[in-house]
Amino acid sequence: YASRLAASGKGSQLAASGEGSQLAASGEGSQLAASGKGSQLAASGGASQLAASGYASRLAASGYASQLAASGDASQLAASGKKSISVCVGLGGSALAGEDGCIALAWWDRNKQRYRLKVGYAGEDGIEAGETYELDAYNNFIQTN
Repeated sequence: YASRLAASGKGSQLAASGEGSQLAASGEGSQLAASGKGSQLAASGGASQLAASGYASRLAASGYASQLAASGDASQLAASGKKSISVCVGLGGSALAGEDGCIALAWWDRNKQRYRLKVGYAGEDGIEAGETYELDAYNNFIQTN
């Protein structure tokens, strides 16, 4: 419960499963994973990988080609590095990607009774790098404030 981990070495690996865990790493290629509700993960090294499965998790990475994934509903992802990827497969999430990056958000297709992903690419179809997006009631990307 409420674990706190920090690492600064290249290729650091951190994992926590407690509710409200906080993880931070600055090493290139760092890998962080948390499963507790409300976990917070942050990495600044290039090619960092972050994953969270808890409800309302918050992930942030600023390194080049960072990858973020969350499966908890209402999770918030922000990958501001160039060519970064943010994917939230939990419902009601939000995502941000840097230049040449992409975002993906999950939604429930009532007609087909299955989950689907809406994918957006920074610099295409109105998706702007460095802006946070969520899905509206019609599963279109909208900027959040």
